[in-house]
Amino acid sequence: MLLFGGVILYLAWPVLGDPEPRFQARHGELIAARITQHWQADGAHYEDVELRASSGLRVRINVRRPGGEAAGRYPVVLLLGGVRTGRRATGLIDTPYPVVIAALDYPYRGDPRPRGLALVPNIRHVQQALMDTTPAVMLTLDYLLQRADVDPRRVELVGVSLGAFLAATPAALDARVTRLWLVQGAGDPARIFATYLEDDITSPWWRRRIARAAAFLANAHHLAPERWVGRVAPRPVIVINSRDDPSFPAAAVSVLHRALGEPSEIIWVPGTHVAPTRKEVLDRLSRLVLERIVATPDPRPGGEGSGLLRGGVEESVGIGGGSQVP
Repeated sequence: MLLFGGVILYLAWPVLGDPEPRFQARHGELIAARITQHWQADGAHYEDVELRASSGLRVRINVRRPGGEAAGRYPVVLLLGGVRTGRRATGLIDTPYPVVIAALDYPYRGDPRPRGLALVPNIRHVQQALMDTTPAVMLTLDYLLQRADVDPRRVELVGVSLGAFLAATPAALDARVTRLWLVQGAGDPARIFATYLEDDITSPWWRRRIARAAAFLANAHHLAPERWVGRVAPRPVIVINSRDDPSFPAAAVSVLHRALGEPSEIIWVPGTHVAPTRKEVLDRLSRLVLERIVATPDPRPGGEGSGLLRGGVEESVGIGGGSQVP
């Protein structure tokens, strides 16, 4: 019994207490940025960069900018995508746009495929990666906003799928983010865990409780997007969801939508959940986001081309590369 209690305390300790002071301490200051490789492809220039903070945090990112000589300063798009995609998300966008696009690897240092008893100590690595993602985004912004090709007035943070669960926290805490995009995300992580467990745990009672425990150990009580997204205001938030997305239950999506502050916009698009192998879905979503960014000289509320209602949520339906108010 004592051993069991010790294991529970070991797993629960990292997710206790207010995380904001830990975010700031872990962010520290940018003390080194090293380009490890660079290359040209499809009319764009790519750079792999390793960042190091005074706190010891290390972040690996990729930066993609338009090829040729820089034509002034560009809007910057910082992507948080899937775990396996990481910083290589910059290469998934085929069409060149006059923007700088950056993506980062999640700061996970554990076993990529833990099995058996290895799952227990690996939970700590997952918890650390989730807690380090917010300071990693802030550190990445430190670097990007020092670049001569980045417009510091047009900083777009785009969370996609898993990234949509994590992007609201740094956007709320870092006022340098001009606009937040949450693409194919939801709220209520415990409900989503329960949905994923339906095939493995037939008992609803056990499924709900195991899902709640998993959400707690994943620090959802502190990091769930519905706890942060309202704090992004008065900066705009745009949420994009697919009507045929099987990944998240409608109730969890509604939790996120109800938490939005003002100004905000909800865009519904056709199609299923995004994935690197679903090129049609990926192309549709990237066009929708990037064409909107390029067409918005000033994304702040009431700014030129912002197109947001100042008084609340604008329901939209995605059509091709744009949106239409029904």
